[in-house]
Amino acid sequence: MLSEHDGHLLLSIPLAALHRQTRWPEATVRGSRIIEFTDHAPPGWQGAQLLWPSAQNPAEFDAWAAEHVSALANPSANWIVRAQNSWRGVATALVLLVALCAALYVWGVPLAARGVTALIPVAADQAIGKNALNQIDGRWMKPSQLPPVDQQRLRERFLASVRTQFPNNTPSVQLEFRKSEIGPNAFALPGGIVVMTDELIRLVKDDDVVMGVLGHELGHVTRRHGMRQLVQVGVMQGILSVAFGDYGSLITTAPLILGSMAYSRAHEREADDDTIAFMQANSISPLVMVKFFQAARAYRSGANDNKDNTTPPGEGTAPPDSKQHAGKTPKTMQTPLGFSIISSHPLDEERMDKFRQAAQR
Repeated sequence: MLSEHDGHLLLSIPLAALHRQTRWPEATVRGSRIIEFTDHAPPGWQGAQLLWPSAQNPAEFDAWAAEHVSALANPSANWIVRAQNSWRGVATALVLLVALCAALYVWGVPLAARGVTALIPVAADQAIGKNALNQIDGRWMKPSQLPPVDQQRLRERFLASVRTQFPNNTPSVQLEFRKSEIGPNAFALPGGIVVMTDELIRLVKDDDVVMGVLGHELGHVTRRHGMRQLVQVGVMQGILSVAFGDYGSLITTAPLILGSMAYSRAHEREADDDTIAFMQANSISPLVMVKFFQAARAYRSGANDNKDNTTPPGEGTAPPDSKQHAGKTPKTMQTPLGFSIISSHPLDEERMDKFRQAAQR
């Protein structure tokens, strides 16, 4: 109800209606006191604001509100106000927020991606994989120049090995050979398409090594890593867009890229475990993968003079251990923090050590 008193316009609102008609300011240490009117306020006042001048002491307003508007007191909010006014409360909230974000990143997003991926029909993977292969062909790949007899030999052995490992529920796998514009490589696409380049086969010159690499890619296929990666990136996009708004900004794209790399490393470790199972099921020594990673390093060193360990499996191959290391137990090396942030694959030494240990079992 509006009235006028001593030249001032007065708005009378029953105390019982204040909760619905206004949003009352919190009693923070600093800051203006602004009363906002909601859509339930009297006509003409919806969306209006009453401002207690910031030049005046907010404590005076709080004292007046505590004395005259005690009906607004909300006991459940008192601890929140106290926490906001305390650096300890703010610090505690920050720690809890960081812990929540870390838990969401480590467990929440992968778990959500697995659940969503399980609901997606396999036909979607196949459609995506075929489309990806069509885009790759002609851009980075050319028709294979490997002799047909060699293609047939490797394809038959690989498919037979897959049936040996999965006799009752054999996954659908399609092995393709290509001449590569990007050097020795092998990769798995969604839907069971595995591509191996002529350059890798000619470089390793060892069918057991080729089978080991294909077993790694089979792990990506059976775990649907391609689709899971797409889903996980989508989930991260949604979270970051909610958190930061403008998705195109660097502040959101940088965490997305780095986060995707971390998930890729997790997938590589899972595929390495599956490689060991594949080789053991087919009586292939896991040490062939040690030979492969050593060869990959030598290839990178010779072709690019590059000493890092960022190249994934399939992008080269390397000679066996040198004589100076013969008989010595290799030192286990874990992926350094700085490397793990910028690489999509674990450190070569970490992976080789896993295969060495598997060979001893």
